[in-house]
Amino acid sequence: MTSTDYVHLGGIALQTLLFLVGGYGMVLRNDWSNRNLEKKMETMQNELKKLAEVVITQAVQTTQIQNLASQFTMLQRTVEDLRRGNGFVKGRSSLDGEYP
Repeated sequence: MTSTDYVHLGGIALQTLLFLVGGYGMVLRNDWSNRNLEKKMETMQNELKKLAEVVITQAVQTTQIQNLASQFTMLQRTVEDLRRGNGFVKGRSSLDGEYP
C-alpha cells in the first residue's frame, strides 16, 4: 500500500467516525427534546385538569342560579296569589276593602 492509500483509508475512517459522532449527537438531541416535550405535555395536562375543574364549577353554579331563579319566580307567583286573596291567607271577607 502506498501513502495515498493510507491517506484515503484514514479519511474514510475519520469520515465514519464523524458520522457516528453526528448520529450519536442526534440521538442525544432527540432524547433531550423528548424529555422537554414530556415536561410540556405534563404541564398541559395539569392545566387541562384545572380547566376541567373550572368548567365543572361553572356548570354547578349555573344550575344553582337557574334553581334560584325558578324558586324566586315561584315565590313571586305565591306572593301575587296571596295579594289577590288566593291561598291560605284570605282577605277581608266581611268588608269589601273600603273601610280600614
